[in-house]
Amino acid sequence: MLDVLIATMAFSVATFTLLLLFFQKASQAKSPLSVVLFCFLVLSSGPIIFQYFPRFTQLFVSVLPLVFFTLLPSLWFYHQALVSEKRWYWNMSMWKHCGVLPLAAILGIAILSLPSNDFHTMFFTDGTSDNPFVSHLSVFFFIAVVGWAITSCVYWIRFAKHTAGYRKKLKEVYANEQGKTLTWLQYTSLFIVFSWMYAFAVLLTGDTLAPFGVSETGVFVLLIVIVWFVSANGLMQRPGFEDESPPDHNHSERGQSSKTYERSALTTQNLTNIAEKLTRVLQQDKAHLDHELTLAKLSTMVAEPPQYVSQTLSQHLGSNFFDFINGARIDEAKRLLVDGTQSVLDIAVATGFNSRSSFYKAFKQFAGETPSQYRKLHQSKAA
Repeated sequence: MLDVLIATMAFSVATFTLLLLFFQKASQAKSPLSVVLFCFLVLSSGPIIFQYFPRFTQLFVSVLPLVFFTLLPSLWFYHQALVSEKRWYWNMSMWKHCGVLPLAAILGIAILSLPSNDFHTMFFTDGTSDNPFVSHLSVFFFIAVVGWAITSCVYWIRFAKHTAGYRKKLKEVYANEQGKTLTWLQYTSLFIVFSWMYAFAVLLTGDTLAPFGVSETGVFVLLIVIVWFVSANGLMQRPGFEDESPPDHNHSERGQSSKTYERSALTTQNLTNIAEKLTRVLQQDKAHLDHELTLAKLSTMVAEPPQYVSQTLSQHLGSNFFDFINGARIDEAKRLLVDGTQSVLDIAVATGFNSRSSFYKAFKQFAGETPSQYRKLHQSKAA
C-alpha cells in the first residue's frame, strides 16, 4: 500500500500542476512541459492500476515504452524552449528526436497482444515461457530498456553543453541571472538518469537488495521527488530570453562575425568612443545601480545599438555585460562597506543586487572574499 500512496501523491502533483499550467500566462515552454508532466502522470499511475484496476495492467505496461521514449525528447524540447534566443515553436525538424517512437509503439502493441499467461510470465514471474515469440519479445524489451538508458545519458550531455552556452549568452544580456540559469533542470535530468539506474537495479535483482534500500518503493520515492521538483520549478520558470534576446553579431547591415568581429564596421576609435560613453553613464548616471538593468537599457542610455555595445565590451574592454555591470556594483559596495554603517543586505540592495546570495556570489568573484571579511579588514586598517 505504501507504493500506492506514494504513486497517488506523484499522480496528484502532476495532475494539479497541469491544471495550474492551463491557467498560467502564455509561454512557449508550456506545451513541452505539459507533455513532460503527462508522461510523469502516466508513470505514477502504475501502482494505482495494479491495486485497483488489475484488468488494465497489460494495457498500462504496453504503453510504458511509448511513454518513456516520449519523455526524453519532451524534456529536450522543454529545455530548448527555455534557452532559445529566438521564439521557439514546434517544427518538422523535431521529428528526428521522435524517430524511435514507432518502434516503441510496435513494442507496446506486441506486449498488448500477448496472451494473459505469457504476459504474466514475462513481467511478473521468474519463469520462462516456451513460446519463442515471448522469448524474442523479452530480448527486444531488454534492448529497449538499455537503449533508453544510453539515450538518457546522451541527452544529459547535450543538456549540459547547451546550458553552458546559454549561460554564456545570459551574461551578454543580463546583469542579474537569478531565476534564469536552469541549474535545477540540469540536476533534474541527471537525477532522472540516476533513477533509471536505480530502477534497472531493482528490475535485475528484485527484492534481493531490499535490505540496502533498493526496492520498488524506492523507485516511486524517486519518481515523486522528480515530479515535485519539475512541477515546483516548472511553474515558476520562464524562458531566459523571453523579454530580451542576445545581440545579433551577424547583423546583415554590418556583416559582423559572431566570434571575432573580423568584418565589423567599427573602428578602434569607434570602440574607444563607445567605451567612454559606457564609463560615463556608470560614473555620472549610476546606471549599474538599476536592479533591472539589461543590455538593451544600457544601449539606449549610450545611444548605440546593442550589438555595438556588446562588441565594445568584448573586444575593447575584455569583458561582458554581466561582469562589466557587476564589477561596477562591487566597486560601489566596497566603498559603502568601508565608509558606511549599512547592513550587508542593505548594501546589496543599494548597489543593484536582487538578493543577498547573488551579492555574496558576485563579491566573492570580484573581491576574492566575503563582504563581511572585506569590511572587517579595511575598517581595521582605517582605524
